[in-house]
Amino acid sequence: MKTHFVALLAASALASPAAAFAQDAAPAEEQGGLEEIIVTAQKRAEGLSDVPISISAISGKQVENYGQTNLEQISSSVPNLKITQTAIANRIAIRGIASGDNKGFEQSVAMFVDGVYYGRDQLSRLPLVDMERVEVLRGPQPTLFGKNAIAGAVNITTRSPTDEFEGSVSGLYEFNHKEFQLTGVLSGPLSEGVEARVVGYHRSMDGYFYNQKLDRDEPNVDEYYFRGKLELDRGGPFAAELKLEYADFEMKGQPRDVFGAVGNYNTVFQGPFFVSTNPDYVREDNGYESKNKVFGATLNADLEVGEHTVTSVSSLLDYKTREIVDVDFSGISFLDGTNLREDYRQFSQELRLTSPGGETFNYIAGVYYQHAKLDVQDFTLFNPTFLALGAPFNALGDTRNDRDYAQKSDLISGFAQGELSVTDQLRITAGARFNHEKKTGRRSLAVVQGPLNTFNPLVVAATFRALNIEAHSISGKISEDSFNPMVNVQFDATDDLMLYASYAKGTKAGGFDIRSNSLPTSTTVAKPGAFEFEDESADNFEAGLKYKGRNVAFNLSVYRTDYKDLQVNIFDGTLNFNVRNAAEARTQGVEADFRAALADGLTVSGAVAYLDFKFTNFTDGQCYYLQVPGANGFCDYSGKRNALSPKWSGNLNLDYTTPVTTNMKVAFNVNADFSSSYIASANLDPRTHQDGYVKLGARLALAQVDDRWEVAVIGRNLTNERILQTASSMPLATTITRNAGNAYNGIVDRPRTIAVQLTGRF
Repeated sequence: MKTHFVALLAASALASPAAAFAQDAAPAEEQGGLEEIIVTAQKRAEGLSDVPISISAISGKQVENYGQTNLEQISSSVPNLKITQTAIANRIAIRGIASGDNKGFEQSVAMFVDGVYYGRDQLSRLPLVDMERVEVLRGPQPTLFGKNAIAGAVNITTRSPTDEFEGSVSGLYEFNHKEFQLTGVLSGPLSEGVEARVVGYHRSMDGYFYNQKLDRDEPNVDEYYFRGKLELDRGGPFAAELKLEYADFEMKGQPRDVFGAVGNYNTVFQGPFFVSTNPDYVREDNGYESKNKVFGATLNADLEVGEHTVTSVSSLLDYKTREIVDVDFSGISFLDGTNLREDYRQFSQELRLTSPGGETFNYIAGVYYQHAKLDVQDFTLFNPTFLALGAPFNALGDTRNDRDYAQKSDLISGFAQGELSVTDQLRITAGARFNHEKKTGRRSLAVVQGPLNTFNPLVVAATFRALNIEAHSISGKISEDSFNPMVNVQFDATDDLMLYASYAKGTKAGGFDIRSNSLPTSTTVAKPGAFEFEDESADNFEAGLKYKGRNVAFNLSVYRTDYKDLQVNIFDGTLNFNVRNAAEARTQGVEADFRAALADGLTVSGAVAYLDFKFTNFTDGQCYYLQVPGANGFCDYSGKRNALSPKWSGNLNLDYTTPVTTNMKVAFNVNADFSSSYIASANLDPRTHQDGYVKLGARLALAQVDDRWEVAVIGRNLTNERILQTASSMPLATTITRNAGNAYNGIVDRPRTIAVQLTGRF
């Protein structure tokens, strides 16, 4: 802690008046009007009010002011966006649609960083540092963001080098959970037409749960991030920017609590098998650890050919994940030390031709190629504790089942989108993308006995088969073609008001089930496994309006999306989940947001979303505890809404900035994020109900008028709401209690935080 305060004092020293800083023009909201928000949702720089898409844009300044560090923290402030962790995956959901917990899934929400596809779920944990903005595009985005953006896209843009020298140092310390952040930025010219920007970042945190078994606070976080950008622009027809980034982020422990004991659970899990079920931010398990290393290299180049621009985006992305998970989520040594490994490498190349814009007909067209290689290992350990449980569980003691998976994929796409101005007021945009993808996959599973397990191997194999787990090896090939059209009509009712209506068809790639534990053709287990699954599709209809005046701006959209062949994990009633194209769904609703400049320095903004989610056909759902299955052994979800899909969500913000002396100003923000109730577990168990909540935050800052230095106090979740982000039944609970008891575990959002932030700019 002492070291952290020394670093904060150093940041404060750099904020001294001796540092030279070129004063920028006051933002528009301080001049009595709204500042234009620029986005690149259509691969062009456009005003937010000109883009006919339901979109939220979060500025990098807001991310820094709130002390937010990743997409999960940002998601609570964006309606109809939900990002959550589970035991083995990370989910990004838009309008209730997300991919499940299987590394074989592509993500339903495509994530892009500086124009590059970051499609793996683990990359949603990547630290967000020195951002220009984060754009959240809701609904299928097939043409410009490609295959797999079936629910939407998150488009992240980092800051570029500047043509004048500048730098900053910012430090944050949060008192309740001993969180420390330190960020340094240097940017400026190296020579005429050559500019560079370098960013360094470190974050650490003790955590807000106490693990009694390991005597430590969790989640214990240690993150490092570095990024360098080199920009070449000598004023001619060619310009290029090279970006190199490296991230090393580690987390020990998850913010996971056990709660909701029913039946005889607390009676059985006593003594040596004690499990606390009080929802009190105190827990006990045998450890979780996630280590991640990410390296990325991106070269963006623009060549002006006449009035047109040819853009090339070349990228190499490489990351490694090593995780050790106690998958029984308790202090009992049942399934401790499960080892998950993921190695991913991706090369991509995009070429685009863009017309100059402002013409009767504007267009963008291009080709895209991506090659990816994925290796996943999943070693599930059954600890020696099982040896003392008696038949049939004792045969599982000191064994493990080792899954090994390898995949290669090649994707080629061609896309085009054109906008025709029929009149000065009426525009029609049409586009399409054709995708051709090939994947090869190979999965093997071995049952391995440890030295303490002296059972006959045939008995061990038979016990595993009773759990629908058996040794096997399988491989396959997939070749998919998809054609995704879109059409959009825009009408300028006035100079300030635009109306639009659109249709788009989206798809998400098929693939291979990485986590299934038996062959789909097996005749020796009660419920065979799975391997190949097919692609998903969606048809989206949307209409809306966008208004932008000097002091008021608002956007409104209504939508309806029908999803077919949704890829879902089907629980087999023992320990296994198998992927099938087993569901259809319809999402529809309304999304609205507004901004208003009430006076000089005073703005108010907000957003609200209503979501009507319904599974239109899903007969193979996982039954929750004591729910009676149908004749097929599953429960019918048809007509029900998905987990983690509240009917209402939104936010409200008030910002006020005013000078207090000729050299200093005060800035104040108060914000509220709200959500109606939802079910937190994928099997729709009502015992995991999360009540509606309002999460309050505030920020008070004292700064020099030209922003050379700033001191701020930041509060988040000031009313200390306990929010369940995701939940599930405790593994093995119903098995050991012989279905007479159960309990639940879930990831819990961070409670109240109070932080001080010091920033110096020069």
